[in-house]
Amino acid sequence: MTTALPPQSWTVTSILERSYVLARDNFAAFFTVAVIFGAVSLVMNILSLGLLAGLVGLALSAATSICLTWGTLQAIGGRKPEWEPMLRQLQGPMFGRLLLLGCIQYFVIAVSAIVVIGPLFLIPLWAVTIPVMMVERTDIGGAFNRSMDLTVGRRLPILGVFLLWFVIFALGAILLVLLLGHGALGSLALWIYGALAGIVMHTLPAIFYVLLREEKEGLSAGQITAALD
Repeated sequence: MTTALPPQSWTVTSILERSYVLARDNFAAFFTVAVIFGAVSLVMNILSLGLLAGLVGLALSAATSICLTWGTLQAIGGRKPEWEPMLRQLQGPMFGRLLLLGCIQYFVIAVSAIVVIGPLFLIPLWAVTIPVMMVERTDIGGAFNRSMDLTVGRRLPILGVFLLWFVIFALGAILLVLLLGHGALGSLALWIYGALAGIVMHTLPAIFYVLLREEKEGLSAGQITAALD
């Protein structure tokens, strides 16, 4: 006798809308965090530090994801996230482990792009590693395993959301370049645009994590995010 799967309560379009609404409703706090980390990365690139700039950029991307994931979980739990508490996650007891997790994940996905198909497989597989570790206090291996378990049966729509947002933002970036060129103004516009895109994309792991646990374990958003109180 097989156990019936729980009803699927979300779609690609509903997640696109929800991630946009979360970013819009918490714009000031999310954008402030993204710009702070983005400014450091921009300075590193301007200084042309080569490999060091790339490594720092990787760590900054992971740190941005950690802070915005925490903020998104707070918002989903019914609390209003502010930029200062989000940045204070850098001082949290789990930050080092979360940063290492994020760096490993982003690095492996980036390297897998050499094979082209790699990211299409890994992105949905590891979509919720950071919120898993943040909420459930797992180790690095446990976060990857738990993410793989939670995303079973839902990886195609998860991938669809990431790809659709990527295409939408890529088209916007191309339009900016066509309008403003590659000069100082164009570069500044692209930097701001990248921060705007980031605050939408970084909401996705937390959204998927909560929805997957609601769907598969019958928990409410409040119960899931209560561990962050």
